[in-house]
Amino acid sequence: MDRHALKIPCNAMPFICEADYSVTRGRMIHADRTAPFHVAIYLLQGSMEIIEDGVRYELLPHRLFFLKSGVHHWGEKPFEEGSAWYYAHFYCKEPETWMEELPENVYYDTKVSLNPSDNEKYITAPKLTDCEGNSRVQGYFQRLLEAHVHGNIPQASVELWRIFLECRKNASEDYVGNTYVRKLQEYIQGHYIEGFDASDVEAACGLSYKYAGTLFKEAVGETIREYQRTLRIRRAKQLLTETDRPVTEIAQLCGFSDVFYFSKVFRAQQGSAPSEYRRAYIPGI
Repeated sequence: MDRHALKIPCNAMPFICEADYSVTRGRMIHADRTAPFHVAIYLLQGSMEIIEDGVRYELLPHRLFFLKSGVHHWGEKPFEEGSAWYYAHFYCKEPETWMEELPENVYYDTKVSLNPSDNEKYITAPKLTDCEGNSRVQGYFQRLLEAHVHGNIPQASVELWRIFLECRKNASEDYVGNTYVRKLQEYIQGHYIEGFDASDVEAACGLSYKYAGTLFKEAVGETIREYQRTLRIRRAKQLLTETDRPVTEIAQLCGFSDVFYFSKVFRAQQGSAPSEYRRAYIPGI
């Protein structure tokens, strides 16, 4: 588990202090700061880089990201032009040290009356969650912003709680059970574009690269590098279908320095060249 992951007590509501929609209209780099509040970011389009306590995260569309209060974060790489996102700044008390994490899929359907102790637990919000294909998170953010604009902070806080629960559910469905593999998946999802080496993998999961690779292959069904390529091609498909950027530029944005190699990998995974894939899905481009 990431040491800067948010732990949210189940017996206390968060308090929204600011929420809005933003879009880049020029060169923009994330602020260098140590904020007194937590931050939730849901990227709608484009890409951005944020570094938290030395760990670099690459945010792509439909990713939900949490920054923890009191932890230094900053940016070095400008956001992609036209990037757009929702964000919320919020306060939330830390769980008591004696609290336990709420197990997944817990329902109190056998109790007529609950005791306060039944809710003295916490949930952990994953640092980075892939919400592609899940429209609920975006809908919750839209309602959160609407409630905040009208000064309805309790309703905004309810929507934030729904976001917590949804991204936790997403993570439990997307990630495999082995703790080491989950750490490695989270690391790859945050760094698959700029790349990484064996020492980075070992630092991310605490295992030797060879052993980590064996566990990963058994759990996910792909090697570490195959999984990285899968994520890169997924991003490429998105850029091909949602933008009119040249294929050469898309290859670079997805971590491929050689457009011919990119086309070869894309064809192997999708059965067609990038330009053919684009024509099939967006006629006229």
